Amino acid sequence: MTDALPHTPTPAPKLRVAHAPTVAAPKRGRIGLVFNGVWSHYVFATAPKYRDRYEMVYVHDLSYARVRDFDALVIPFQSNHAAIAERQAAVYDFLAAGKTVAVFGDTSPAWIDAQWEWRPTNNWWWVDDPTTPPIAHTDFTHPLFKGLTQRHACWHTHGAYTRLSPAGRVLQLSDADEAVTWETHEYGGTLLASTLDPVVEHGVQQIRHLDHFCDNLTEWLCGVRPAGRLEIDPAAYGRPWTDLQAAGANA
Repeated sequence: MTDALPHTPTPAPKLRVAHAPTVAAPKRGRIGLVFNGVWSHYVFATAPKYRDRYEMVYVHDLSYARVRDFDALVIPFQSNHAAIAERQAAVYDFLAAGKTVAVFGDTSPAWIDAQWEWRPTNNWWWVDDPTTPPIAHTDFTHPLFKGLTQRHACWHTHGAYTRLSPAGRVLQLSDADEAVTWETHEYGGTLLASTLDPVVEHGVQQIRHLDHFCDNLTEWLCGVRPAGRLEIDPAAYGRPWTDLQAAGANA
């Protein structure tokens, strides 16, 4: 868990972007995934199901020129928020172009005008009732959640938002009535923030129903819905372990 940065927050640069939705260019079916070396991010982005839709963008290379041709950006849980704060202009220029940014897990007020706070993660709720996660409300009319069951819409959360940006709209509330997922259009495009962690958990492959959520996410962001289930392409990981064993035996 990465807590919010302890230094004095720098407000998001709201004044230099539009406060009304901007008409974005037609979607190209491509999403930038901000990447800082986390292995589950790599698993997700290189999986045959998703690799034609997601392209990893190394966080230290984050610039508007690097991301401008994507339909959307995803900033997954376990991201480097100090590095993002240093390059936040790229995020807000992207939003000003009428595009979408989805950020998951924790965030930092150094680059987003909201307050995320740590909460204990409930990983045992399914023992009592596997159909009812610790969520009090989900807006199932939103494209991210449309057609999902309660169980598919939340597996667990990482913290909560105790303050949203001025025009923020809550999409999902925890059973403690705290904001789990919210969005705003005040920067020209759509900024969605959620304490869910779909990219990390789907990459870890322990929660097998996450195809439903991640397919909704992908379709909402780029207009293309992936088919099938997440599988691993061994070619994305270099030489197979059996070949390494054989090479060692013959050394």
